[in-house]
Amino acid sequence: MTRIVLVRHAEAAPSGDLARRDWPLTETGRRQAAAVASLLAELGVEALVSSPYLRAIDTLRPYAERASLEIGLDDDLRERDLGAWLADADELERAIARMHAEPDYRLEGGESARQCLARFDAALARVAAANRGRCVAVGSHGAILSHFLARHRTDLPQAFWRRIRNPHLFVFDFTGAPRWEGERTLAGVEGLLPA
Repeated sequence: MTRIVLVRHAEAAPSGDLARRDWPLTETGRRQAAAVASLLAELGVEALVSSPYLRAIDTLRPYAERASLEIGLDDDLRERDLGAWLADADELERAIARMHAEPDYRLEGGESARQCLARFDAALARVAAANRGRCVAVGSHGAILSHFLARHRTDLPQAFWRRIRNPHLFVFDFTGAPRWEGERTLAGVEGLLPA
């Protein structure tokens, strides 16, 4: 079986002084990344591929060091480009809800769900083809993962994307068409679906 563990990065520290791709993990995020390493070991992860964003790489780094694995990078695993940033929380919430309801909706200068899913699907196909019969952890981001999950699970609660945690692991069988096998969060943290 080819298994891909999609890993939403640990808690990061957004900063207006840094490019979004360079936001580091917080101290809590670094502790979370260490805990993710234990989950990846339990799942038998044999290879690592990540978005080039620092927070995704650093979430996988403790396991990479523990298992003596390199972290491959694929730019198509990066976060959805929202384009213009909306500072008003209510306006942002409405825009995000619309992004989930309308696959071709995008903010000025940003990507639609359809566009970001096309590149994400291509990246996952490359990862699966290069790792047949193995278990691979893929470091990525909440917005793009939420679009991918919505396409593969029709039973998700409304506005489920609010419940995707930092970090959050989603296990998929990629032997044929992607099939969601389950999710993992850190101890005591609720997932998207009832256990």
